[in-house]
Amino acid sequence: MKIAASICLLLLLISCSNNGTDETNEIEFEELSQTIVEDISVKYAKNFNIIPLANGYLVDLIDPNTHKIERSWEFTYDKSKKGDDVIHLPLENIAAFSQTTIGMMSSLDALEPLMGITNISYVYDPEVKRKFKKGQITEFKGESNFSVEKAINAKADIIIYSGFSREFPQAKKLKKFGVDAVPDYDWRETHPLGRAEWIKFVGVICGKLEEAKSTFQKIESEYLEMSLKMNSIDSTPAVISGNFRGDQWTAPAGNSYMAILFKDAGANYVYKDTKGTGSIFKSMERIIIDNESTNYWINPGFSSKTEIIEANPKGKHLGPYKTNEVYCYTHDVNLFWERSAVEPHLLLADFIQIFHPEIEIEGGLNFYKKLEK
Repeated sequence: MKIAASICLLLLLISCSNNGTDETNEIEFEELSQTIVEDISVKYAKNFNIIPLANGYLVDLIDPNTHKIERSWEFTYDKSKKGDDVIHLPLENIAAFSQTTIGMMSSLDALEPLMGITNISYVYDPEVKRKFKKGQITEFKGESNFSVEKAINAKADIIIYSGFSREFPQAKKLKKFGVDAVPDYDWRETHPLGRAEWIKFVGVICGKLEEAKSTFQKIESEYLEMSLKMNSIDSTPAVISGNFRGDQWTAPAGNSYMAILFKDAGANYVYKDTKGTGSIFKSMERIIIDNESTNYWINPGFSSKTEIIEANPKGKHLGPYKTNEVYCYTHDVNLFWERSAVEPHLLLADFIQIFHPEIEIEGGLNFYKKLEK
């Protein structure tokens, strides 16, 4: 619809102009028809748009705070195109500084051009580890001490980074050497399918958009099928999420990514009525009062119940601690951060198995594990 409206507006402007000849108008229309092909549906993600062009794609990055276009890039196969916002395809050397980007590249079987990461210690994918051991991947050790010279020597074409600090260090200097830095805002999406849909963004960069669309369609279908089944359940067990530092508890807000997952998994999130999409903060005393009889505790941030009590003995007063229903991904942190964003259907399957053990799902838990003593 947005593309159709743009075409109508441009055609109206052309037809109303009396300054040009009919021949000029025909040329303008021909260029327009060759440029705009069709819209690509972005259904859940709020922080990017993709518009196909005759020789590539226009990608709009949306500012998560203002919800306005922050910047646009033209990814094109036309080598004659020039400009600061033009990125030429195909990209042969990609540095991925976001773990979720690596997970999405892996899902698309697109690890061939991957030549840079932040830290191999944070990587789960066996193929990336293999390439690193063979010297085919450069380790940059993060953004804070980023070396432009190292990126140039590694022949990087593009750096995909998390966008935590908005502007990538020395981005302008990198551009002078033909290296583009593009942020990935998947972590700012609040719907689980919104995060997964960033695989289309990665698909453009890796030259695998059609594969990305197909992969996302399967993910969406499985996620929606499971969540729909949970509408008919009889019970909704209470769940608390988060952990504490000292006597302050950090938990997901009521409209957050994790709160939506709990709802779709048939659970009653204790703080579902709080406002916001980020985090909320509670005193430990308030948490204990609210959760003495809560059924499940998700993401305590520790690998065992012993570690929880060593950090804060008050944790033993929470209902899930007493009934031994505490779950976390801490047994395989790299797997969780690399794959959970692009596989929310598996994340949802985990929560359904945890909250509703009466429902049989093949394969067991994908990311989570019950904490032992």
